[in-house]
Amino acid sequence: MKWWKNLYHNLFNIKFAIISALFNGIIAMMVNWSYGPAEFLYAGMAQAISSFFSTGFTARIVQHFSPIKNPFASYFFGSLVPAIFTLILSISAHAINQTPEIIASCIAPVMISYTTSYVTNFITRKGYLRPANYPTSQI
Repeated sequence: MKWWKNLYHNLFNIKFAIISALFNGIIAMMVNWSYGPAEFLYAGMAQAISSFFSTGFTARIVQHFSPIKNPFASYFFGSLVPAIFTLILSISAHAINQTPEIIASCIAPVMISYTTSYVTNFITRKGYLRPANYPTSQI
């Protein structure tokens, strides 16, 4: 059980995951609204699922970069890595789903991932919402 708890604390943040799934799923639905109910619902579900997993993972990735003492490196890599991961996962989900507007459906989640990573990093660096296994000193 302790192994699973450590794995969770190292790899995932459920609160960020749920918020992201709802928000980004709605955006993908709106982008694909003109293609009819089935298309916009499936696009929304594909984005919600990919956003849940990507944000849960990327929020925790950001928190691995936040202990870096150099703020530029911490914020730059702490935002770039999650954005690239979000792009790959979103494109994959929409390609599997055959979403009509793949790139348009992915732009918002990637930009949101990139910018919210800065906020997540800032909050973590200030000492808030840190995971249980957060290092006590900066790198």
